[in-house]
Amino acid sequence: MKRPGWLVTVVLLCAPFVANTQSSAKARAPASGAMRSSTALDVWIVERFRGAQLLPDSAAPQRSVAANASLARIESVGVGARTDTLFALHFGNRPGAPALERAGAVRLAGPTGTITPMAARLVARRPFRAPRMPCASNGSDGDWRYGWAYLSVLPTAGRSTPVATFRGWLLLDAPANR
Repeated sequence: MKRPGWLVTVVLLCAPFVANTQSSAKARAPASGAMRSSTALDVWIVERFRGAQLLPDSAAPQRSVAANASLARIESVGVGARTDTLFALHFGNRPGAPALERAGAVRLAGPTGTITPMAARLVARRPFRAPRMPCASNGSDGDWRYGWAYLSVLPTAGRSTPVATFRGWLLLDAPANR
């Protein structure tokens, strides 16, 4: 079976990253949950945005910019046995300004903007940049758009709403995180 060309590109782009995140052959330890989450988020970004470049998350705590209408929108979801996975992202005009804090509880806001009582747990976030057009120049910052991607988990217990319903909803910092 012939594979599409874009799949080969994604595999080639992801292969160096995956090779660098695995333990050496001498000391193979099971990957931590945080590393698996980060790797899943990185793969999601690279598959979604052609030519995306993953950026390091700054160690310095920064004020969230969610108050400035830069909100993380849920783009993809995954079904799990105990928890469902929510992939969200936002693009902003400042590369170092995340919409959500590093880790902890996040709230969900419906399509009408109503904040629901449901809370998810943010487990990973990653800044990245993606070209605005094919063949973006590395020297020209205007050829790139900066974004943040987030991976959060939502417990399935006590919830009758299917996870697919949450596409297009927003993730917001929980009041305790601010």
